[in-house]
Amino acid sequence: MSASTHVLSNSTILAKAVLSGLNYQEIKLNNVKIFDVKDFRFSPSWPRQKDDYYQIVERLKDTDIIVLSTPIYWYGITATLKRLIERLSESLKTDTDFRQAVQGKQIVLIIVGGDNPVVKGQIIIDQFNYICEFLGMKLIASVIGEANRPGTICEDLNALTEARNVNRILKRQL
Repeated sequence: MSASTHVLSNSTILAKAVLSGLNYQEIKLNNVKIFDVKDFRFSPSWPRQKDDYYQIVERLKDTDIIVLSTPIYWYGITATLKRLIERLSESLKTDTDFRQAVQGKQIVLIIVGGDNPVVKGQIIIDQFNYICEFLGMKLIASVIGEANRPGTICEDLNALTEARNVNRILKRQL
């Protein structure tokens, strides 16, 4: 699942390295419509929004490994990925089998930034550890890359090596 607005972003390049040789379905969040969360947790019902969120959640429920790639924008994830995560509150309230369906899912997180992302991106990894813990998922790997311009992730040999290492782990699991 790509959260970048660029066609072939640095985070997407790393994701493709992680997924090389594997069968996968890509979701580009920039090409779908996900509305902001409306908090109805304490209301008797939760009005259904007319967007693509529900189809995406069904696809997530049907997979064992979820690879999320996002650039680091202002020391956090993109707004598109944040909207998707915030909407999970809706699924927790309205979909009786959601929590059970996502338990045990394995998450791979790929983040790319230009301002010391290995240090400053750690807060994002911590956040995803908390999200995974809350939902019963497991963050099995993270890849942090450093790049400032499109395509310059190819200069980050450490990130590319880590992406290939995660790829080997995934191939052994599948």
